[in-house]
Amino acid sequence: MSKITLHGFNNLTKSLSFSLYKLHYLSDKQAHQNYNAYINEHFCAHNLTALLIKISHAIGGNVLNIAKQDYQPQGASVTLMISEEAQAESLVAHLDKSHICIHTYPDDNPCQHIAVFRADIELSTCGVISPLKVINYIVEEFEADVIDIDYRIRGMTRNKHGHKLFVDDKLGNISDFLSAKLKAIFEIENHNLTSHNLFHSKLSKAEILLEDFLFGCQTADLTELKQGEIKAQIQREIQQLFTNTN
Repeated sequence: MSKITLHGFNNLTKSLSFSLYKLHYLSDKQAHQNYNAYINEHFCAHNLTALLIKISHAIGGNVLNIAKQDYQPQGASVTLMISEEAQAESLVAHLDKSHICIHTYPDDNPCQHIAVFRADIELSTCGVISPLKVINYIVEEFEADVIDIDYRIRGMTRNKHGHKLFVDDKLGNISDFLSAKLKAIFEIENHNLTSHNLFHSKLSKAEILLEDFLFGCQTADLTELKQGEIKAQIQREIQQLFTNTN
């Protein structure tokens, strides 16, 4: 991708946001209790903070401040204020107008044994660093089944001739930044308003492997008929999340 030579200030704000959905089939009441414990442990504020710090470092940001909170009975929120550190010879400039936040939304009332866990992540940066650098890391980390991704660019900068620019990269689709591995796993739809620097991609698991969704049992514990029923149920749930329809 060719880079535009910029001059002077760069007041472009680039915001990348995710809604990541992960589904589990809970076989019984005990599986439901174990699932709640798993969510509270795996997606607690402490672990989410470590994840966001990794994301911050991956895009070249420094963590300035952390706010985090666990909720009862489930869920957590973490916000990091980060700075961009850009070096030119001996000059170091900190642009303290970037942040990363995450909120989790566990399903405490599964419907027909299907629990839907959602995590929302927003990464907003100013300056030359791009949040798109971490898109593959975030998708792989959550192993989500359905993903909504939005990317928006606001503000302006100037090129070396002094002309105003409202975008500093040549963008097509958000999905262009996905690895070949992820493109093979997901069905992808792109919806963009390029004249307004608004980009949207939606991803859905292309293949349903039942063992990836079972919590509290194994495929060997289920009859072929039951396996087929659960798989059809999961496919229906994923399709509803992907299309936003019942």
